[in-house]
Amino acid sequence: MSEENRPTIRTRVPLAVAAEVETLRKAMKGMGTDEAAIIRVLTGCSCNQRQVIAEQYHKTHDRDLLKDLKKELSGEFENVVLALMTRSSDFLAKELEHAVELKNGEAIVQILFTCETPEVRAIKTAFRNYDDDTLVQELKDELKKGVFLDVVVATVTGHRGEGFCEEVSKNVAKAIFQGEHGVNKEEVVKAFSSLSFKQLKGVFVEYYKLAERTLGEAFDLVYKGEEKTNMHALFQCLNNRHGYLASALRKALAGPGTKDRDLIRLIVSRAEVDLLNIKEEYFKMYSKTLESDIKGDTSGDYRKMLLALLEPNY
Repeated sequence: MSEENRPTIRTRVPLAVAAEVETLRKAMKGMGTDEAAIIRVLTGCSCNQRQVIAEQYHKTHDRDLLKDLKKELSGEFENVVLALMTRSSDFLAKELEHAVELKNGEAIVQILFTCETPEVRAIKTAFRNYDDDTLVQELKDELKKGVFLDVVVATVTGHRGEGFCEEVSKNVAKAIFQGEHGVNKEEVVKAFSSLSFKQLKGVFVEYYKLAERTLGEAFDLVYKGEEKTNMHALFQCLNNRHGYLASALRKALAGPGTKDRDLIRLIVSRAEVDLLNIKEEYFKMYSKTLESDIKGDTSGDYRKMLLALLEPNY
């Protein structure tokens, strides 16, 4: 995790595993369910620690914690609890499969282009473990041919570099720039899939100096339809990750109904990474807190769980 990223959920040290196991068992034993206790335990520790608790739960009580939770809970509260209890790479692999099936480019961007290379590889491995098709084949089968597909495939098959060099930013920007009416697609694919996130921001600065427009604006001129939407989202994410994810949360909450699957994925997957940063961006962009919008759009224990994930556990 880079120093600039601030999570809301951190590994808790020390963690009284045996005590947490008994709290969960008591919360689900007998008549009724103590949802508050479940929320307290699951938001009080990291995803890896939840796996440890689940293992100890089985050893102590000879019961499957996941099955017990499914039996006791329902609705979106159940869905967010199950997301929290799933290993991060497995959870994101399943979410990625869903996004690819729906040809949802923005969700693909949110999952793959907010991760460093080791995380992308873990998602790719998890995808292979539960799906007959490899991730690359599924992408090629489901997505339209074009620069967006090429960037995504190159990202999951390649390696993203580290570090920053001003001269590299200048050279890559020059390679991408093709005068007033175009961009070099091959150079875009190479840069977007292999350069560090910091290096890419440098490229965007240098490109603006050359073109007197952002690379996102250039994409809007060069591409049409679905490709335009996807490439614009990709630029926005790589240019300002926290702002882009804040806008994704806004889309999940705005308008009639709530896009619960998107909301759960974004909150759960970013809680241990940069959810505090995203919360700050949300307030800057919309002059209201993320908490207030979640309160207005959700209810019951589902709302309580999401709000608990937005509060630091340290």
